Amino acid sequence: MERPGPVGRCLRRLGLALWAAGWWLDVSAQVTASADFDSGSMGRMRVLAEERIPMGRQDSVGVLSIEVRSRVDPVDPHDPQAWPSSRWFHFRLQGVKDKLLLLRIPNTELERPFCSHDGIDYRRMDSGALLRPQTLLTAAGHDTLYFAYFLPYTHERHEAKAEQWSRSPFVGRREIGRSGKGMPLTMLVVTDPEVPDDGKRRIWLHSRVHTSEAPAAWHLEAMIEELLADRPFSRQLLRNAIFYIVPETNPDGVIGGYSRTTAEGINLETDWNRPDSLTSPEVAALKRTIARLADEEPMDVVLNLHSQRAPFVTYWIHTPESSSQQMYRRKMLLSALTIDCTPYYRPIDQRFSRLDPQYAEGWLWERYGERTLAVTFETTYSYYNADPQGEWVSAENLAELAHSSLLALSDLLDLGGEVRLRLDSEGESGRGWELRSDDGRLFFGDSYRVARRKGAVYAYSSSEALPAGRYAVWKWVPGALAARFPEGENCWKPLGVTVRHRKGPLRFRYRATAAGDLLDAVLLVRIADE
Repeated sequence: MERPGPVGRCLRRLGLALWAAGWWLDVSAQVTASADFDSGSMGRMRVLAEERIPMGRQDSVGVLSIEVRSRVDPVDPHDPQAWPSSRWFHFRLQGVKDKLLLLRIPNTELERPFCSHDGIDYRRMDSGALLRPQTLLTAAGHDTLYFAYFLPYTHERHEAKAEQWSRSPFVGRREIGRSGKGMPLTMLVVTDPEVPDDGKRRIWLHSRVHTSEAPAAWHLEAMIEELLADRPFSRQLLRNAIFYIVPETNPDGVIGGYSRTTAEGINLETDWNRPDSLTSPEVAALKRTIARLADEEPMDVVLNLHSQRAPFVTYWIHTPESSSQQMYRRKMLLSALTIDCTPYYRPIDQRFSRLDPQYAEGWLWERYGERTLAVTFETTYSYYNADPQGEWVSAENLAELAHSSLLALSDLLDLGGEVRLRLDSEGESGRGWELRSDDGRLFFGDSYRVARRKGAVYAYSSSEALPAGRYAVWKWVPGALAARFPEGENCWKPLGVTVRHRKGPLRFRYRATAAGDLLDAVLLVRIADE
């Protein structure tokens, strides 16, 4: 039998003393637990112990020790050997005002969950509330308390935001199918309708395949909010790209509060290579929609947005052996661009896997090959950079991460137009420069340049007229194409500021600092009007 810890021994001694003194009262008599609301989830509750501690001659405080088990997902009928998840919990305790709660949730990871007294305003609990793994101690200042594994992102919020976004002139809203329980699957088409679609890049985003992964939903919401913001960068993105977005792939799972499956127990993430007759309706709708759109033009990028237990964010980059060296380099470039745009992602956090047709990325690779860069991006639930003393995940810093994601997509596909323009050094090598195209470094396009001597000059010119103004100039530093690359490589390096006094094409001259100096793309970022 497990020996009680210090808190347990203290409560036991208090209970015996209070019982002997006649202080014992039933403090749990009015306490109820429920999860009968949007995204609510719990298994069973049982009271482990209950005491009252005297605080004075006529005052006492109730101490209530409760165990709440998370609900286990249904067994996956397609993979009955898979271990069902019980990660997600979101439940309500009532009748707890002025009680000291010792709350144990034994079958899920418990690290500073979120708490609310009204089911609307949630706050992450302080680190001091976690007494030991899976056990919390908190004083209840309200009669009702909600506890959630992470800040909930409910189906009701999804519907409200989709309705709000669809009122924008830049958004089209389409129903692409129905879930297993008949709920509509919504796709948003986000672009500038005044710019012809021909020539636009095509980007697909979907989220909430695993419905406990609420951080991914907050991340995607912030991306959509920025796309629709009245800002020059946002306007350029919509002029140059079409975003096809399915924010809630698994509405039944969200509403029902499941962890990783639909209400029927199906893990949609691994359902992409089944025969049509066995494919879940949610995945069938995604495949059908992507195939219809790809008949016009394959997607340039597909991001499968998830969240993971590991305390860092990452892409799952597919190995060159399972795809191709060229695709591997492009995914590494997207990863490096994201790393360069945010403090929440580091080279040591990059993760790698083999392409498998049961996943969306494998299905896309089999059909569209090099045409579509498809990859999973994982946010985390807890803290960034594997540092519990650092910054913990919140809706606010997920919005910062969303901005970084859009910057990386913009730089990869050159979507920033006159606000964030990328110029490449492709073509003939020119005097003083040698053209390289080996795969040992990470670079844009098909080649980069190496200076034969110090002082060699290369001139970049924009093909389009840029507004008058000041532009920060950045140089891409081609580094090793490696799982972990050192600081100062595979990143943008500032070169200075250039000024255009009138609208027109911009010409920028770069002078090599030494023989062997590397030169690839440069980035012009507009920082002020002239």
